[in-house]
Amino acid sequence: MESNLTSDKSLFQDRNLYIIISVTLIAIMGGPTIAPILPELAKVFNVSSKEIQLVMTVFFLPIGIATPFLGVLADRVGIRKVLIPSLLLFAVAGGCSSFAQDFQTLLGWRFLQGLGVTSLNFIALTMISMMYRGKALTTAMSFNVSIIGISTAIYPVIGGVLAGFSWRYPFLLAVSAFPLVMLILMVLKLPQQPSGSQNRDLKMYLQSTWYSINNSKVLGLLLAIGSIFAIQSGAFMTYIPILAGVDFGAAGWLNGLILASMSVSLAVVASQLGRLAQRTSEATLIKVAFVIVAIALVITPTIHNPWLLIVPSILFGVGEALVIPSTQTLLAGFVTDNTRAGLMAVNATVQSLGQAVGPLVAGMCFGLWGMQGVFWATAGISLATLALFNWLLTSKK
Repeated sequence: MESNLTSDKSLFQDRNLYIIISVTLIAIMGGPTIAPILPELAKVFNVSSKEIQLVMTVFFLPIGIATPFLGVLADRVGIRKVLIPSLLLFAVAGGCSSFAQDFQTLLGWRFLQGLGVTSLNFIALTMISMMYRGKALTTAMSFNVSIIGISTAIYPVIGGVLAGFSWRYPFLLAVSAFPLVMLILMVLKLPQQPSGSQNRDLKMYLQSTWYSINNSKVLGLLLAIGSIFAIQSGAFMTYIPILAGVDFGAAGWLNGLILASMSVSLAVVASQLGRLAQRTSEATLIKVAFVIVAIALVITPTIHNPWLLIVPSILFGVGEALVIPSTQTLLAGFVTDNTRAGLMAVNATVQSLGQAVGPLVAGMCFGLWGMQGVFWATAGISLATLALFNWLLTSKK
């Protein structure tokens, strides 16, 4: 049955929420726990620094390709029938990665692990949107994003500590998906899908999904989520470390601290978003966020001390915390029960596209206008997103 919880207290007493959050924790585990051990893997398998990046590339590759198809499948056959095999594949492939004897075998298992993780993020969002309504939905989405912020700050530390014993141990973390499968089978309670929804003609399903997407407000929300992830991966994740390391000579650990401050502010602000949403609308929070992001970008080129780069990083984390759960909450209001996973899969695909496009756009700006141009041009993109988002939300279509 569906949970129509009205208070934060009752929401945080719901064990279903913690199971769903655990799915999110598994979904983001495979990247940040492995990234710190790439230099060691290059030595173990005797490959170049350029080749070792394939360990991450092949993991994320299936996410951009298979997400829309798995979204359709989840709506057609049911959430559990996609979620459980995905978790099992993630766990098995991750465990087998730790026993790889050569680089090609490791890449093969990482690809399969990436295929297993592909559905987890959007299925977690789908389950949250199925379970909760109103401000409880905003609070649940915010809690989910807050946990993402905390885990992305902690996972690299865990991966690094485990690698101190053996490079194999960070890969073995994936087997934690096995007990989660048991909890999903025995404890998790999801609302029943409408009768006959899984037997509908595929053409009718695709038309219904397109009808949900072909809406100016939905397009505005997808624009906001794609833009924030593009700005994150381009200006902040790529060029702030370059600015700190190349221009200011900052050490790697300071770069890590700068980026970690973004995750911390994301987690802190997202944890309070439910209260903010009680005072103003989610759409207003999104608009405020892009103003904050633009300010963070404008001040970055004026900074001449690498430690002060923590300030724009924190501000961007605040912007992310306002945008991500707010857009996900509003998107949930535009779907029908039988197209929910499909639209959330589109949302995940837009995020992936934003992450892929961001560094390319920032690189073009760098080639045209130099380091300062990256941040000023991206600030312009943030304000342009704000204007277009506002226009799409007020459109009558």
